[in-house]
Amino acid sequence: MVFGWGKKKKVEYDEPVENFTSSSQTITLDEIPKIMEDMVVLRKGTLAAEIKSYRNRIDPQREVLLKIANELSEDELDPDKLDPHFQIMVNRGKKEVISAIKKEFANSFPEINSPDDVIRFKKVATAGINKVGDMLGKHSRVIHTFAEKYSKKLTNDLKDLTDNLKQVDELIDNFAATENSVQTINELLSSREKTLEKISKQNLRIDELKFMINEKNEKILKLKNEINEIQNSSRYKSHVDIKSQLSNYDSEEIKIRHNIDDEFTKISRPLGKFVHISSHDKELKDLTAKLASTPYDVLDIDNISGIKNILDSIVTGIDSGSVSVKDTSKSKDSVAEIKNLIPSLITTKEKFETKKLELHKKLEDFDSKSLQTAENNLKRDESDILDASSKLKVFEDETLVLTHSLPTILHQIETNLKDVTSTSYTISTDSQ
Repeated sequence: MVFGWGKKKKVEYDEPVENFTSSSQTITLDEIPKIMEDMVVLRKGTLAAEIKSYRNRIDPQREVLLKIANELSEDELDPDKLDPHFQIMVNRGKKEVISAIKKEFANSFPEINSPDDVIRFKKVATAGINKVGDMLGKHSRVIHTFAEKYSKKLTNDLKDLTDNLKQVDELIDNFAATENSVQTINELLSSREKTLEKISKQNLRIDELKFMINEKNEKILKLKNEINEIQNSSRYKSHVDIKSQLSNYDSEEIKIRHNIDDEFTKISRPLGKFVHISSHDKELKDLTAKLASTPYDVLDIDNISGIKNILDSIVTGIDSGSVSVKDTSKSKDSVAEIKNLIPSLITTKEKFETKKLELHKKLEDFDSKSLQTAENNLKRDESDILDASSKLKVFEDETLVLTHSLPTILHQIETNLKDVTSTSYTISTDSQ
């Protein structure tokens, strides 16, 4: 529980008074804890002295109430004039009020010789006054009606006690505000230290990110130079030219495939029929099926004998009727034409494939792995820089906000110090 510091109340006796002067002083942050400690010690002593003065006023009032209770105890209150029913109520009320006063006020209130005694005094005095007040309230009608001369004295004296105790409460509550202000100042000092620590860590991280970005930029410059050197080399230019030629070869292959497909389209009906009725072995059946679907893929020297065998078998099938066609003569002529074209078609394909293979071999002369590695590293490092730059912006913005908060914290400390000490302080941070 906290102590209090209060406003000065004019009294008929001397009180220790803390003198405040309006002045301005320049201090460092390190001096603040000692200033607050000295102030709290002084005000605790002043508080104890002030509360002691109130205690010395309240305790005689306690004795007065105790004396009134003793007088009331001896007063019979004209019992003969009372109705028996009311006499029971009066006696009970009288007994309970007297009992409460004697129980709570028989002993002196605790002495106050140190700040630690203040709360004990307040607790005992408050409890006693409240209990007596509650009991008087409970029997107020009876006491006021049948013990009127005591009622007024009890009420007035208890009110004086209560008013004085309220002054004690005000002193304690006001000092609680002082302690709260001290706590606020300590929290602000702690907040400033934590802010400085965070700024320091943020700045360290900012420096690390800047260093990393600079390193990455240097590495990127080297990678770009490496890539440019590779791309400006004659071997790379030749490599690009070959890739361009191969790209053209793709369209040329499509054209050759299309021409071969056109030739085999002429015998597509008999060839398609023969696929289903052929009694050849599996190898020739597979060859027949591929001739019907993708002839380009099976046109080569190794297959020429099998292809001619298939074509001859188709002619035999046409003659026997096993391969049905609309125009026998025309179909046989078309097969014969294809058979004669097979060598030239194979030659055309092989020349094309040979040139294409030569170009692919030339591509292998250039080691593209080093270029790909450099390009991948460049892409990764550029991505790392973007990520680091984004983080750097966040840290710089946060640090700026934290840095701007420091003067505000100092101003709050100065304001609270002035409120609690009545002295204007200017906090110097030049050496901190």
